[in-house]
Amino acid sequence: MTPDPLSQWPDFAEEVRSRLEAGRQTYGDRSFSRPVPELLAELEQEALDLAGWGFVLWSRLRSLREAASDE
Repeated sequence: MTPDPLSQWPDFAEEVRSRLEAGRQTYGDRSFSRPVPELLAELEQEALDLAGWGFVLWSRLRSLREAASDE
């Protein structure tokens, strides 16, 4: 990792572009014309997924911490 976190922006942008392109291949460009309430519902689901994955990571980190303190 470089001292300047913004130097990784192009990599991040490319990852986003890749995900959008994968969505385009699977679903077409329909998301750009979906009604706003549908997009909001999708965002709510994504937020729950992120929170869920955060909990999984938090649980694993706690387990690692406990294992390390037992040594």
